Amino acid sequence: MRIWFSILIAALAFPASAQSAKGDPAKARKALERALDLEASGKMEDAFKACSEAIEASVDLAAAWRLRGKIRWQLGETEFGAADLNRALAIDPNDADAWLIRGEILTSAGKYEEALKDFDRATGFGRDTAQLYSARGVVEVRLKQYDNAITDFTRAIKLRLDAPGTYKDRGVTYTLMGKFQDAVEDYNRALSLKPDYAEVFLERGYVFGQLGQFERAIPDFTMVLKTQPGNSKAYTLRGAAYQQMGQAQAAVIDYSEALKLLPNSVSTLLARGAAYAELEQFEASLKDRDRAVELAPKSAEVYIARGGVHHLLGNHQKGLADRDKAIELAPKMPEAWLARGSANFLLDNFEKAKADLEQALRLNPVLEEAKEVLARTEEKLSASKVAAVASLATRPPAPRETSLSAVQTIAEKELLPTPKAMTATAPQIIAPQATPPQATQPQATAPQATTPQPTLPQPATLQPTAVQPTVSQSAPTASPTASPTTPAAKPSQSVYAKQTPTPIPQTLATPPADPDASQGLTADNYNLLARELNQGGDFRKAIELFTQAIAKKPDFPIAYNGRGYAFMRLNEFKLAEENYSLAIKYNPRYANAYKNRSAARAKLGDLAGSQQDLAMSRQLSSQ
Repeated sequence: MRIWFSILIAALAFPASAQSAKGDPAKARKALERALDLEASGKMEDAFKACSEAIEASVDLAAAWRLRGKIRWQLGETEFGAADLNRALAIDPNDADAWLIRGEILTSAGKYEEALKDFDRATGFGRDTAQLYSARGVVEVRLKQYDNAITDFTRAIKLRLDAPGTYKDRGVTYTLMGKFQDAVEDYNRALSLKPDYAEVFLERGYVFGQLGQFERAIPDFTMVLKTQPGNSKAYTLRGAAYQQMGQAQAAVIDYSEALKLLPNSVSTLLARGAAYAELEQFEASLKDRDRAVELAPKSAEVYIARGGVHHLLGNHQKGLADRDKAIELAPKMPEAWLARGSANFLLDNFEKAKADLEQALRLNPVLEEAKEVLARTEEKLSASKVAAVASLATRPPAPRETSLSAVQTIAEKELLPTPKAMTATAPQIIAPQATPPQATQPQATAPQATTPQPTLPQPATLQPTAVQPTVSQSAPTASPTASPTTPAAKPSQSVYAKQTPTPIPQTLATPPADPDASQGLTADNYNLLARELNQGGDFRKAIELFTQAIAKKPDFPIAYNGRGYAFMRLNEFKLAEENYSLAIKYNPRYANAYKNRSAARAKLGDLAGSQQDLAMSRQLSSQ
């Protein structure tokens, strides 16, 4: 416990009468008036001296103790300020202003429950000001009492319409609640009152990212950097927005600027590593993730991330070793088991992959990616058994005494190139507990490196926070995402704009011959190859392979979902929506497709449809 709390208790232990003296009340009042004038003019040291003179003249003057406590707090002498406030309240327990100021001191010390009680006492003693409601609203946000906070911020705004900070704080609260349109309205009001409000540009840019409006987010982050060129968070978030728009090189530039300001930021190193991976600069990506491991050797997320780069470089055993380390550090982290299961899948260790993925689902039964990779793994295992039975059925009889030792069950391998593995998706912008319309929840994406959530500064300000929405495709992935950012991508022309899915035949008595089957190129093969291309950023080629997968298997929901992702990254949002709708048509319980379609619809301006899809995704994921 901090020393100053002992001082608080000690101050309460001495009743006012113990040191009371009549003194010179007139002299004390005069000194107090001078102290108030000096405080108003910003001359805090002189104001402190004048308060001390007032106290010497009349030790029972509660207002002098209260003002001196406030001044000491503002001068950084928190413990002494708290002691003076306690003295004021011992003299006059009904002093609403003293309860308010002490509540603010407790807030700055992180004692939110105690601060809330002091603010409640202040209102109980008749205090009804914008300052009080705003201060209490900030504490309620920190205690995650968002509805109460909205009520208090709204009261504060009614009492004072010209306070941009209160609009900002209410906007942040709406952001944390996932009410992004309401948040944007409050940020707009704040900027109308204070056009150079950098903190609001940062917050609004973040929300635009959550809505998938990256082309609007980037100018806001740029405005922050005009007035705050040393704002590393603005560089990081702008880099993340560029990355989501498919501009990985611009993202690398911004992440690099952020790292000049904060060279040991693990989350930014992971984000830049992901951008390098999209540019196929895998050695540079590995260097960033090696550094992240050096800085955070006890973090499972950094090993998951580095393992992904090893897979991209074809070093699958090293990738597996990093996933082993992640599980050692965080055995209850479902994403670590998903990552190792994906690594084992890439190494054709399907039995081990199955065990890892089942463990991931025991830890998190709604981990969508684990379900889908497990389904692919079980298909591989079934194919192995079929191949083994076929082998036994066609080979000549063997002598009884050697048959048990000679027969081997070998899974038929696909004629695929060594998996190029999957690059990390763009990092994600975050705010605690806010769940925006996004293509995938952090828990539903492939193993991801997490980002420390931004903290809410000072009692009067709140800082950006919210969860990271990205369009995701479900598939075994070798590389996790980095951290800060948001969903989707920006519009451009697609070579697939005129192509439509192959219709499903009503009847098919005799399946047509598949010329690729003899080479192992089944619908699943094309789907896996297409997903690797998606993760590598070659979206146009990925669309071609997804289309071939769909031609072989017209009711293939995962392929439609993957092709929708590719269109999303090419900013062909209408085509993305159509493909997600087809995925849902063939699998009405496909939570990931609903989430992805939510992001596409948000980009198309269909916010009602987006929210409806997001609600359905949550409902299915919770079942």
